[in-house]
Amino acid sequence: MKPRIEALVAVLLLLASSTLMAAAEAADGKNQHVWEPMTTSLAVFKGDMGFFMRTGEVTLRDGWCVTDRVPPAAFGTLAVYSHDAKEIVDIVGSGPGEIVEFDDKDAPSDEVSKRHRLEASTDLNVQLWYKHKGTERTAAGKLVSVGLDFVVLEAPSNDFAVPIKGIFKMQILDLPVRVHVSGEDNTSPATTTLGMAYLRKGVTWIPEYTLKVLDEDTAVLTLRGTLVNEAEDLIHCDVHFVVGVPHFVHTDYLAPIAVGQVIRTIGASVAPAQIRGQIMNRAALVRNDMTAPQFGVVEQPVDATAGDLSRLLGNLPTMAGPSGADYTVYTKEDMTLRRGEKAIVTLFVKKIRYSHTYNWAPPNRMEHFLVLHNETDTAWTTGPCLAVSDERPLSEDLLRYTPKKGSCLFGVTTAINIAHDKSEAEVDRQLKAHSPSSNFYLDLVTLEGTVKLRNFEPREVEITIAVGVEGKPLSASDEGTLTADTTKLRLQERTGSVRWRVVLKPGQSKTLTYRYERYVPSK
Repeated sequence: MKPRIEALVAVLLLLASSTLMAAAEAADGKNQHVWEPMTTSLAVFKGDMGFFMRTGEVTLRDGWCVTDRVPPAAFGTLAVYSHDAKEIVDIVGSGPGEIVEFDDKDAPSDEVSKRHRLEASTDLNVQLWYKHKGTERTAAGKLVSVGLDFVVLEAPSNDFAVPIKGIFKMQILDLPVRVHVSGEDNTSPATTTLGMAYLRKGVTWIPEYTLKVLDEDTAVLTLRGTLVNEAEDLIHCDVHFVVGVPHFVHTDYLAPIAVGQVIRTIGASVAPAQIRGQIMNRAALVRNDMTAPQFGVVEQPVDATAGDLSRLLGNLPTMAGPSGADYTVYTKEDMTLRRGEKAIVTLFVKKIRYSHTYNWAPPNRMEHFLVLHNETDTAWTTGPCLAVSDERPLSEDLLRYTPKKGSCLFGVTTAINIAHDKSEAEVDRQLKAHSPSSNFYLDLVTLEGTVKLRNFEPREVEITIAVGVEGKPLSASDEGTLTADTTKLRLQERTGSVRWRVVLKPGQSKTLTYRYERYVPSK
């Protein structure tokens, strides 16, 4: 019983003699040397990647601070930097936790120096090695107070009063990363604002459009983005929805700090926007399979440690991929979205101009499209779109990436009010016109095609017709364009097409003709 009473008395004396600094630090339960940066900005892409930026103030101890913020950053994208242009983050280390040996080499061994170093670790979980009555002992827990002769560690099952004189080693627990900041003339500031930037998986966004037809010429296009977050909590964070996916080579590899090594740092102050720009400028934007064509006739083109993002996405089509030659960013400020949550955000509402066009590629039925003209101040990203008119749905289709001043097609329905028909007939045959081998002959056949159109719509219509032919196109009426497939030049494999672009007034009819030749085996 006596040793227990003596220990209790020692603890009471220790608490009574704690320094004002230790008491102040313990008042809010936080150590002023622990850097706790908050996420302030997120640039989210459509490919399960987001570029996060954190920032936070911290008080330095001889230029040092510690943190437990070790994000699962993609290799080559993690950076730690100072917001002050006169400061430099010159060392960032990671490991099991900072270790201090009071041996007059690593750190001074006198009691005043020990006490100062221990006071700087108040409210941190630490492990102490010390000598007491000729034996070496260890104690671990939260360092709650530093007195003249003892420090108090608070543990779940017991509290410890450790004599300062006997301490010869200390390890900081639960804070694997330490950062050193240097100022001008190699002096370190007392306080600083540090930033952390990194790319990581676990977050994406899905665009969705609504097109509301107002009249025969104008419509309202609304873009909403569904933000799916399985990465980390976003608290009062600015979220930038990015159109365009940068080319990051090493997204399948973690940054070395995430596996307990040393990371690179940014040596000078770089503003958040500049950091984001530096990483984005590395992007190698390539072809976009979801881009609306912008040349000639407008046609329908040929078609990690993070949480389980697919669990939140469900069975959705994939629309990620490089998009366009420039980045477009839609920003929503001051968002709060916890990990595991989703949010639908209205990104823009634009009044746009549209027109009608009809495409016909026999033997398919003629299709009716709206041509959406992007005269807005931003590109349109790829996403599903629901078109409505007078509160009734018109169509649901994929709106493809459209740059500023460009146009895109949006499918509506089959054209039932445009009568259309195509027929072909043989008009000439040259028997045995070619003999590619002995006793094998080919006839050269000339065929003529007829395309008939009639407009039953109450308005003028523009129609694009593309007729494929199994041979070499020869001629076409009404300034039709002839095209040959240069990948099929063998006589019996030749193919091509004939194209027209015609305008029909209400009730008007039109007949188009074309000719082509093909080689067929002689009978």
